[in-house]
Amino acid sequence: RYTSEPQWQFSKYVGNVSKYTLENVVIDNYYFGVASVSKDGVESPVVFPGDVGSFDHNIK
Repeated sequence: RYTSEPQWQFSKYVGNVSKYTLENVVIDNYYFGVASVSKDGVESPVVFPGDVGSFDHNIK
């Protein structure tokens, strides 16, 4: 979502993967979150992909 917005506006389904790279995205303009989706379409709560404020590029 944009850093100025209180609600998530965008999503991208990437399939059953353990990592994914967003191409051509200016990361300074967004907050990123990760959610899982079951086969029935039930979505988990959105969480940040790593520790908040972390700049660790090797997040496991």
